[in-house]
Amino acid sequence: MWSRYLMRLSFCGVLVAHLVVGLAIAQNQESLEEQTPSETPPFEELPPPIPEGIEITEGSGFRYESRGRRDPFVSLALGLNISGPAPRPPGLNGMLIQEISLRGIVKTQDGYIAMIQGTDNKSYFARIGESLYDGNIQSIDDFRVVFRREINDPLRIEKFQQVEKSLHPVEEGQR
Repeated sequence: MWSRYLMRLSFCGVLVAHLVVGLAIAQNQESLEEQTPSETPPFEELPPPIPEGIEITEGSGFRYESRGRRDPFVSLALGLNISGPAPRPPGLNGMLIQEISLRGIVKTQDGYIAMIQGTDNKSYFARIGESLYDGNIQSIDDFRVVFRREINDPLRIEKFQQVEKSLHPVEEGQR
């Protein structure tokens, strides 16, 4: 019996509290409506201050220069046909060092000439200083050619690597 009485009393207390809050809100809205627009302070949002030396320009002046990179402002989800790297030049200048094989070395009065077989199954005669797609020939001696391969990796300290190709590659376990 006491529990029913306490429950009814708490319900009435909650009801009275809601009525008081509702009346307070209604009176507050009436007082806001009575104020004239000149009494209410104007609300303006001020832009943040601009540091000295920075020039503000309109958006039409910016132009992204790709320089061979993908435009980061174009979505990949659009399915645009993005072209790959530029085509390689023909001949020995368009071949990687790892793609060629050393077939012979010729000794002349002027020095050594390397006979190289390319990916197109053609043989090329190359001298010291001859360029390939990713490097050049550093030196040629009786049994090997040393290439200087350029490395395009921003995380590496060295920007080149020496690669040797032997005329008679040593098989594993023999020397």
